[in-house]
Amino acid sequence: MKTRSEHRTRTVPKTIDGKTHDVTETYSIDVPVPPADRDAQALQAVTALAGLIVLGAVVWSTVAIGGLLALTSPVWVAYLIAFVFDAAWIGCLVLEWINRYDPERARTPRRAGWAALALSMGLIAAHGAVSGSLGVGLAGAAVSLVAKGFWHVVMRATGAELDPASAQWAAAERAEVHAELATVAVRRQLHRTRARIREESAAIASDGSVTALEWRTPATDGLTADRLRTEMEDTADRIRTTQSGETLPEDRAESQPSLTASHLGLSESQSSLSETQPPTQAFGFSAGASAEDEVAAVRQLIAERGDPKKVTAEEVMTLTGRSYATAARRLAKAREES
Repeated sequence: MKTRSEHRTRTVPKTIDGKTHDVTETYSIDVPVPPADRDAQALQAVTALAGLIVLGAVVWSTVAIGGLLALTSPVWVAYLIAFVFDAAWIGCLVLEWINRYDPERARTPRRAGWAALALSMGLIAAHGAVSGSLGVGLAGAAVSLVAKGFWHVVMRATGAELDPASAQWAAAERAEVHAELATVAVRRQLHRTRARIREESAAIASDGSVTALEWRTPATDGLTADRLRTEMEDTADRIRTTQSGETLPEDRAESQPSLTASHLGLSESQSSLSETQPPTQAFGFSAGASAEDEVAAVRQLIAERGDPKKVTAEEVMTLTGRSYATAARRLAKAREES
């Protein structure tokens, strides 16, 4: 029996002058060497040989098909695309090996691999015919056939065979695991869908119907009026008011001061004209009053109250007939100028 020497370490006590400490000691031991596994070595050699055969087939196929494609395309493109044909059947061969214990799933890559190989062999033979040597083309095509066939033999020789009962048991286990995986994916999709339903429902409940305006809001926060684009605030507010048919309560409308000719600085003729026409235009714009006039009216109202904080945006909205956003801006402008 063959043995080999191995160096190992162990902890031993060491005493000097009556004081003991644990120290590390190195020692040697003979370990039996198991006999060489000739089967494993042979399998490694065969696998390496199969890899070399595939490499040779890929090189020959790329050169042949690339030369054929180079007749009508740039050389670098031709040889780059030529590799695709062999890469296809090699990839299918790998998928077939991965699914070797699942005949149903292995059947598709096996058929696709043979189809890709047949196409590659046809192009190699066509290159030989175009070059004036059909025999060389057929020999080159046979290289690819030998490479795939050899790998097919290696897989059959190394793959485990399952009896019908064991195959059914393995299929049932795969089906159970695949069902769990599919359930996780379905639950993820359902959670996302439910989240969207909650967001849309919250947006519709709080802000009315959703228009074609551009909303700037994270998906997790829902659609809110506070996150409307600044330049679209007025339009959004007017559209929402018109669609929902909202009006001011009668008690609040009676308690708020109305927009008069003195507030806006209008002449008597303009005042009489405004009495014969509707006081507001569509979407709440005041008729005959500019932004400066409205700000001046708000300043006058602030002067009457004596304190800018005593004037609210709701009062300015009633005073000017504008939307809440516009009224708030008018109030802020008037406070700055007061």
